[in-house]
Amino acid sequence: MEDEFLNNELIEQFEHMLDHKEQIYFDSEQLQEIITFYLDVSDFEYAKKALDYAFALHPDNYELKIKLIEYHISLTQLKKASILIQEIKEFASEDLEYQLVVARYWGIKNMPRKAIQFYEKALEHGEDLDFIFNCIGNEYLNLDEISTALVYFKQALQHGDENDYSFYSILQCYEELHATNECIEFLKEYIDDNPYSEVAWSQLGQLYEKTGNLEKSLEAFDYVTVINPTSISGLNQKAIILEKLKRYEEAIETFEETLELEDSASITYLRIGECYEKLEQPYKALKSYHLSIKEDPQLDKVWGKTANLYSKLGNFQEGLFYINRALDLDDLNVEYWKTHCYLLIKIGKYEEAIESYRRIVEIEPLRLNNWIALIEANIVMEEYDTAIKEALLAMIHFNRAEIYYQLSYCYYLVGEVNLAIKAFQNATELDESLKEEYLERYPELKLLEDKSKS
Repeated sequence: MEDEFLNNELIEQFEHMLDHKEQIYFDSEQLQEIITFYLDVSDFEYAKKALDYAFALHPDNYELKIKLIEYHISLTQLKKASILIQEIKEFASEDLEYQLVVARYWGIKNMPRKAIQFYEKALEHGEDLDFIFNCIGNEYLNLDEISTALVYFKQALQHGDENDYSFYSILQCYEELHATNECIEFLKEYIDDNPYSEVAWSQLGQLYEKTGNLEKSLEAFDYVTVINPTSISGLNQKAIILEKLKRYEEAIETFEETLELEDSASITYLRIGECYEKLEQPYKALKSYHLSIKEDPQLDKVWGKTANLYSKLGNFQEGLFYINRALDLDDLNVEYWKTHCYLLIKIGKYEEAIESYRRIVEIEPLRLNNWIALIEANIVMEEYDTAIKEALLAMIHFNRAEIYYQLSYCYYLVGEVNLAIKAFQNATELDESLKEEYLERYPELKLLEDKSKS
């Protein structure tokens, strides 16, 4: 804190000097602090002013030239940086800051092995070890040598009191190595040394969930909520695990705990509603869904869920209202359109249902079942000519027996017997195992079967 105070005081003095066009003497170390501050906050305009002022006072100071190299590197002025690196090499080659800035230069030049050489030299000073180990780890990541990077990130973690960067980098390495079990062991060891680490317990819970060990996952998230009772993510994750364990009442209670903590509770009410549905308590589920809609009317998923629940309860007209709202919010969602079709059919609006089927086919033209459903809907409506057109369009994408069986039936009903026989023969050649199913669905095809044999 004292260093931070001194640094802020220096910055205030420097900026006051510039604002009042004064001349104040700063020694080289103070100027290095000022320049470092501006580089750290990416204020390159003031960094340049500080550099210019520094060289006016201390024109031959190589430590300030190292700061100038940092400035050039920050602006990707690599040619200027290279010239300066060579210029002060004789005087600065054993300087820690010089070695670090040269390592950074080679890293930006995408030459990680050269960068590593300079970082390793910098390690010999025994200072800033956690920072340097992290830098080396990053360069090995650039080389795609994940296992080696992991070693260095672990060393960085050992040398840093609170090193979140190293911790998350280690997790990233384990993930890229697909070493879930090893990562679990690492987290358990880390927790032994840091038992109150909310982040570590949370990560452990996620990994246990990933491996299917839900009981262990729940235990980890329990610890998260003990360490931090107001952790919204911890409570949510705990509730999700309880839901997966089919402990729905407990999941609801846990979700409800988050309602007092969240600004937006729409997702929580949605999840509570889903739990009530699984408990076969539809009216409590509806209440939760309505509360979710009240919290966030733009959440299309809850409109869809509500529509499906009204459909299950036999209230198709109400379901249609809610699915229309879901489609207003996301008209590319095929599941919403399928629900829309179903509800339209239930209330007898068959022509509108067919239009919905067409919309499904537009969105997903490469799904066979969408075409089959569209053709079947036209058949049910006795729109056989339209069904034939849809079947021929489907054949642009598919050469499947299912479509030929439907086509043969439609051709037969419109009096195109020869075309019907040909379509039936194509169907059986493609997949004869489906024949009995379609003969049962369309008994008239039995006549075509007899004629195709004669």
